[in-house]
Formats: sequence, structure tokens, C-alpha cells
Amino acid sequence: MSPDRTIRVAAIDVGTNSVHLVVADLTADEGITVVEKQRRQVALGEGGLNGRRLSKAAQKRAMDALKEFRTACDVLQVSDIHCAATSAVREAENGVEFCRQVKAETGIHVRIISGLDEARLIYLGARPHVDFSQGRALLVDLGGGSTEFILCDPHTAFVKASLPLGHIRATDLHRTSDPLTKDEVKALRSWTREALRPLGVRLHPGDVSSVVGTSGTIRCLARMATLDRGGLPTEDGQGLVLTRKEVDRLIRRFQKVPADRLERIPGMDERRKHTLPAGAVVVSEILRFIAQDSLTTSNYSLRDGLLWDWIGRHRPELERSRREADPRRRTVLGVMERYSVDEGHAEHVARLACTLFDATRSLHRLRIDDRRLLEFAALLHDVGHHIAGEDHHKHGQYLIRHTRMSGFTAPEIDELALIVRYHRGKRPKKRDLERLEDTARHRVRVLSALLAVADGFDRGHDRNVSDIDVELRDGRLYLTGRTRTRSHLEQWAVHRRCRALSSALGVPIRIDVAQGEPLATRPGTETGQAALHAGRDAGQSGVIE
Repeated sequence: MSPDRTIRVAAIDVGTNSVHLVVADLTADEGITVVEKQRRQVALGEGGLNGRRLSKAAQKRAMDALKEFRTACDVLQVSDIHCAATSAVREAENGVEFCRQVKAETGIHVRIISGLDEARLIYLGARPHVDFSQGRALLVDLGGGSTEFILCDPHTAFVKASLPLGHIRATDLHRTSDPLTKDEVKALRSWTREALRPLGVRLHPGDVSSVVGTSGTIRCLARMATLDRGGLPTEDGQGLVLTRKEVDRLIRRFQKVPADRLERIPGMDERRKHTLPAGAVVVSEILRFIAQDSLTTSNYSLRDGLLWDWIGRHRPELERSRREADPRRRTVLGVMERYSVDEGHAEHVARLACTLFDATRSLHRLRIDDRRLLEFAALLHDVGHHIAGEDHHKHGQYLIRHTRMSGFTAPEIDELALIVRYHRGKRPKKRDLERLEDTARHRVRVLSALLAVADGFDRGHDRNVSDIDVELRDGRLYLTGRTRTRSHLEQWAVHRRCRALSSALGVPIRIDVAQGEPLATRPGTETGQAALHAGRDAGQSGVIE
């Protein structure tokens, strides 16, 4: 599938220790092509997991990282950002306040997810890359504040659990010495066993055929163990093997080496030097609890699950991407579907509006890009009916301004909303136009007036007016709607709506609604939507001077 048939999405995992970003191109056949990955260690839960508040310093580190990620998303032209916050934000008294601040400063909506939802997303992210040939696997994701356990096969997550076990939480509670002391190791083991007790009710060692560790802490330990035995770890930490004996050997080593010297150990991630020793004890006790001698690492976890979750939530949009390359049109079609727009009426009005645009270009002198904006406004002009029929033009303006409109710039969204707001024939109010530049004001006046007339020609929503003849003669604009049957409704509707178009184009307008073929289809006449037709039939008529 060509690149223009993909949707570029960003997933952001706001974790207790780190903030992760992955940007990927998604396709309708569930293809994921990673474009960019970034990680910033912010220690959001440092000192706050057990105090129930995010510190100002931690919030600033996280905010700086998210601002950087927002810039990256803008540069990479991301269509949507799917962001989730886990344990640290979930448990903090000021977690919701932090998310509101993120929204205000970056525009990123942070969704605080439950522990069970976190487990579900980890399963979605890791599942495609897990070897289930031995049977059911237990996914273990050791984070800073919590650990998620998922017993699963390729089709089902049988057990999902989230426990308050995390390397930052463990460090804050039990590590005061440097290096780690024997008594601290003993206390950490006892604390971990106690925390694991609820899991024993739902998970029995015999249920587990293999263990997969999906967190950075586990991958770091596995990388160190691999190098210690003379092996060569993979660059991304995928598929490494870590035994319980190796973890215990590393714990003994951590008891001898202070934190500022841990980075000298091959494979050590310097950013984890303060929390890795406690994390290693937790890993050791987890393996002992489930009676497993080893685990295999995975580089796929929550952030990847966010991408799969996005695919599951947006399958119709991905299917549209297969058929429609233009991201703006994909967005418009998605909004139409979301708010149950009458597609037949909307598409017919869009065609009539574009016919009027093409035939009056010598008067309004707008660009071809403006025609596209008119088409989009016509497709969305009745979207406000989703709220109520009365004042649906105002409701439509509100929905367009408050719905995600990927592919559109902020000024385009503002103009699109105004065109829909004034599609019933009233001239735009001065206060609504004063924030626009002169060219944009002219564009909104003309396009809203063209849309109003086009919508009037399908007032009955039955496509009775099949086409419009347009003629500019003697300083007047003649519009003749060609109908299958005679119609007073369209005549009345268009007559009421022509004043704004007459004002915008600077010419008087005469309206006819007549039965018969459009002039463009008859022998001896010009053809094509852009033609200014040379004649018209008599019929029901009205005039706007």
C-alpha cells in the first residue's frame, strides 16, 4: 500500500519512570510501520507514589518531555495522538490536575487508565511478538509504580492483574542505603511476596508455560546477564533470556557496588542506577512465585498496545484510507459517519455548490483550493442535526470546532465552521468575520452564500433539482434549476437565500426552476460544469436585485 494510504498516529505512554513516544503509519490491513521512537526518563512518580502527590519538579520534567514529543508529532505531521497515563498519575491526588495542565500547554489529551486497562493494552502490544508454541504465556510488565500480569494465548487474555509492585515504589519504601544492604534485600523480598498474594488466587504455577518480560527494567537486567555470560544482546533488547540464578547473582553484585559505580557494569543503563537493585529483587521474587527458572524479554508493550487499540477503535477510518488518499476528505467522511449525516443529500448539495462555484469564477475570483473547502462545507452543512434540527447551523459550527479535524489547519477549521454556520442564507455577522484576514472574509461570504443557494435547490432532500444552468448576461446572473417534476419548494427556498449571494458577487440574481434537461446536455450547447450557459427555459421565476 502506498504511503499516502496510511494514517500516521502517535502513541504516548506516560509512565511512572519514563515517558515513551512511538509514531507509526497504520494501514487498513493492520500494518504498523514505526517512523520514530523516543524515550525520556522523567521519574514522574519519584517520591510521590507513597506520598500520593506528583512533585512540581517531576511534573516539570514530564511536561518538558511532552512538549518535545508534541513538537516531534507536529514535524512528522501526525494525524492523531493516543496518550495514556499509568500508575503515578492514576494514584496521585493531583493527577487529574496534571492532565489538565498538559492539555492546556501541549494540546495532548492524557487518558488516565486503570491497572486492568493497562494490562489489556500490554497484551495487545506484546501478543503479535510472543511465541505461544509451548502453551500459555505470562506477560510481566514491571513498571515504576505497578506490575501488570497477563496470562494469555494468541486469542485470549485469561488473567489480567495489576499489583502495586514497582521499582520506584520499592526503592522509595525499602532502599535507604547505598549500596543495597542484606536487610534491605530481605525486606524487599518479604514485601514483594506479600504484594503477590492476591495473584495466587487467580494464577497457579502450572498454568504458566513461559514468561515474557516486557519492561525496560527487565530488559536491562537481561542485557547485563547476557553480557556477563559472554553473550551478545540484541540492540533493542528483544528476545533476551534471563534466569532466576542470574538475577540473584546481579542482586549480590548490587550489594557490593554503590549506585554511582553501577554504570561501569556492562549493559547497565545509567538512568536506572538508583532503582534497578530494588527492581531486581522484585523480578527474582516474581519468578520464584510462579515457579519459573527463566523469562524471555520483549521490546513490545503498552505504547505498542496503544497503536493496536487505535486500530481497533478506528477501523472505519482505516478502511476509508484504503479508498481515499486525501486526509482532509477522510476526516470529513469520518465526521459524516460519526454524526449520521444524510449522505445522499450532502453529496448532491456538494455537487450543486461546486457547479455554482465553477460557473461564477469570473465574479468571485477564488482559487481552486477554495472550491475544495466549499465541497467539504457542503458535505458537513447538516452535521448539526446530530444535536437538534432547530438551529442546526449553529450546532454544526460548534461540532466542527470541537471535533478532531485531522489534515485541516486551525484557520481552515474556523472558516469551515463559519461557512456551515451561515449556510441558511443569512449574511455572516461582522463580529464573526472581524478576526479573519480580508481574503478569508471574502471567501467565507462567497462560499457560505454559494452553499446556501445549493442547499436551497435541494430543500426537499429528494434531489428533484438534478442540475443548475448558470448564465451571466446584461449584468445579471441567471440560475435555473432543472427538475424532474415542477417544484414550488425549491423555488421558494432559493429565492429566500439569494440575497447573500447577490451581495457577495455584486450582481443581481434571477432564479428559475424549470422542468427539462440541463442546457449542458442538449445538442448545440456548451458542456462542462464550468460553462456559463447561453440560454434558459421559461419556468417559475423570481428575481433578487
